[in-house]
Amino acid sequence: MNSIFIDCSIGISGDMIASALFDLGVPKNIFEVNLVNLKIHNYCNLIFSSEHSKGIKGIRSSIKVIQEKELFRTLDDIKKILISSSLNKYTKEKAIKVFEVLAKAEASVHGVHTSNVHFHEIGSIDSLIDVVNVCSAIDYLRPDRVYFEKPPTGSGTISTSHGVLPVPVPTVLEIARQNEIPLVSLNASCSGEITTPTGIALMAVFADKIGQPLFMDIRKIGVGLGHKDFLHPNFLRAIMFRDCENQFSNKEDNNRPICQPIVIQEAWIDDSTPEDIAILIERLRNSGAIDVASQSVDMKKGRKGVCIKVISDPKKVFSLREVWFNYSSTLGLRESEINRWVLPRHSCKYNTTFGKITFKHSIKPNGQILVKPEHQDLLEISLKTGISIE
Repeated sequence: MNSIFIDCSIGISGDMIASALFDLGVPKNIFEVNLVNLKIHNYCNLIFSSEHSKGIKGIRSSIKVIQEKELFRTLDDIKKILISSSLNKYTKEKAIKVFEVLAKAEASVHGVHTSNVHFHEIGSIDSLIDVVNVCSAIDYLRPDRVYFEKPPTGSGTISTSHGVLPVPVPTVLEIARQNEIPLVSLNASCSGEITTPTGIALMAVFADKIGQPLFMDIRKIGVGLGHKDFLHPNFLRAIMFRDCENQFSNKEDNNRPICQPIVIQEAWIDDSTPEDIAILIERLRNSGAIDVASQSVDMKKGRKGVCIKVISDPKKVFSLREVWFNYSSTLGLRESEINRWVLPRHSCKYNTTFGKITFKHSIKPNGQILVKPEHQDLLEISLKTGISIE
């Protein structure tokens, strides 16, 4: 399966993502049909043109308004337009989710309920088209995963309907905070608004992982140009690649070990009972830890303690932190990101004389296949029949 990496290290906006995905191979008619489905094809045209930004070639999208149409100022307005449109279910749901992310951030910034949020620049036809175009393009490409690079903050000020605001604007900061998206400061030459609210909202909805993939077998690159003129090139890249983290990507190399990123969480605790530690370990396992291990340690002043170590998928670290800090006595937590290599593996059920049993399959580099029954299934059969697990 192919995945997509959105390299937005020097800027991100809705039209830049759409342009990059068009350059990546999404047919133009996918975008043109969106205007028809939204019933706004009589009001505007969508143009993709090959241009340059400080010497970098890419695609720039432009929306030519033929006739002014009333802007969609509220979340309910936009939802009504999307729901009543002829867009498919996936595009509708994702587009609505993007505007909900925007509304939630705007509501927090202005101290109002989301239903009372009045979009200004975000509520324009341009923004609606950009969001729908990105949603439909991703629906067309159907990537296995979507990665996003950490977006830049930008600097300076920008003129908005609320007056002059600092960059990044409050809505961008709030979306980053609410969705735990890290922002990166670039050098002074990267001034101006280079991460837009629409761009980071799309990232919040579609990002399966933030950061570069460990390995990329690159298949194709699309470049989307922004409209603003900076001292630096203003572009975003959409990179289609075969994701080496995915299992069984093709039959020819399905016996190669797979590299996966993991996070190690660790804390030493010396002020909890064994019962408390047991409950904590159980909570960590139930909250998605790949595994949890513990061992006795000698701590300062001769105190006996317990070292608890968690192996976690990067996507689970936030929920696991909640468990650590809500259900243990630790005041701190150590984390480190490392990689692990695992053999290709999968599970499947087989009919046996004892009923269906789950078996784990793994493949060694020399092609040898290992098959092992799931212990929990064997335990349940043993309890029912009285036959030993062996």
